Amino acid sequence: MDDLTRFATGGAKVLDSVKGALTDKGGADVILILDPPSSATAKTDDSPGRDVLLLVRDASGVLQKAASNSHVVPCATCGGVAGDPYGFTKIDAGHFTIVNGGGSREHWSDEYTFTYAPEKKNWFVTRVVRRVDDTITGKYKSSELTPKELGSVTFSDFDPSTLPEVTLP
Repeated sequence: MDDLTRFATGGAKVLDSVKGALTDKGGADVILILDPPSSATAKTDDSPGRDVLLLVRDASGVLQKAASNSHVVPCATCGGVAGDPYGFTKIDAGHFTIVNGGGSREHWSDEYTFTYAPEKKNWFVTRVVRRVDDTITGKYKSSELTPKELGSVTFSDFDPSTLPEVTLP
């Protein structure tokens, strides 16, 4: 069994871990979501996001950090009335999706999909779906972005704050 806590440094705690094949080699790689140490003085707007680590197995079968991102999963209090915005992470051979959501009357959700490019030995954002819906009126709006709109952006460089917001009129 892998000791994933060795990747949780500086007081961070493991929020979630998902096993699956992150590359074209198959195997039991891991996506690790880390919760930073809580700060009594942090406000929602300036609380740090969670670190997302992509851990792949080396030739001897030991997990090694291949990439990380601290923008994809928002802080525990960034979901508004709905609470913690982290939804779930899903791995399918060679790609993975991270889903977040939150709000109150107007509920928002973001779904980010990244795909491994073996020739570049890296993961790139290949699909973003953003949605907002009004739980009272039933009105909703969604947006889907692909590499055509996003460009070639690696997992480590991806920052959702650079994307257009989806808002109801």
